Amino acid sequence: MCWANVRNRLGRSLITFLGIAVVSAFFMSSFCYQRIADAIAVQPDVHARAALERAGYFTHDPESVQRQRDRRIWLMALSVAVCATGIANTILMSVTERIREIGTLKCLGALDGFIVRLFLIENLFLGALGSVVGALFGYILAVFQVGFTLEFGLLSWGSCLSCMAIGGPIAVGAGTALTVAAAIYPTCVAAKMKPVDAMRSEV
Repeated sequence: MCWANVRNRLGRSLITFLGIAVVSAFFMSSFCYQRIADAIAVQPDVHARAALERAGYFTHDPESVQRQRDRRIWLMALSVAVCATGIANTILMSVTERIREIGTLKCLGALDGFIVRLFLIENLFLGALGSVVGALFGYILAVFQVGFTLEFGLLSWGSCLSCMAIGGPIAVGAGTALTVAAAIYPTCVAAKMKPVDAMRSEV
C-alpha cells in the first residue's frame, strides 16, 4: 500500500526525494572533502603541502581555519533547516490531498496507529532511498572536487574508502532520520482526523 501511494503521487514523492538527496549530498561532499584533505595534509610530501597552500586549505592562521569551519557548519545547518521545512510542507500537502482517502480507511476500521505507520513507512522509504543516492553523488562530487582543486595524483584509495565507510552511514542515517522527524507533525494531523469530517472534505 505504501509503495502504491508513492507511485501514484510520483510528483510530490520526487520533490521530497530530491530535497533529501540534496542535503545528503551536501553533507557527504563536505565531510569527504575534509577527510581527504586532512589525509593529504598529514603527508610529509612537500608537493602535497604546496598544493594545499595554493588551494587555501593549509594555513597557519587559526582564525582562518575557524572561520572556514564555522562557514561549513552554518551552510550545513541552513540546508538541513530548509530541507526539513520543505519535506514537512510536502508531506502536509500530501495529507491534505488524501483527506477523503484517510476518512475512507478510518470508516473501514483503520486505527490511528495504522495511519501513522502508513505515512511513516512511506517517508522512511523515501528518506532512505534519497539519502543513499545523495550520499553516493556527494562522495563522487567530493572526489572530483579534491582532484580538480588539488591534484588527482594526491588521492589515495585508503583516504577515499575511509571517508566513504564513515560518512556514508552517517549521511544515510541522518537523512532518513530527518525525513521521519519532518513527517511526525503531518502524520499526527492525519491520525487525529475524524472520519466524518474527512469524508465531508472537498479537496
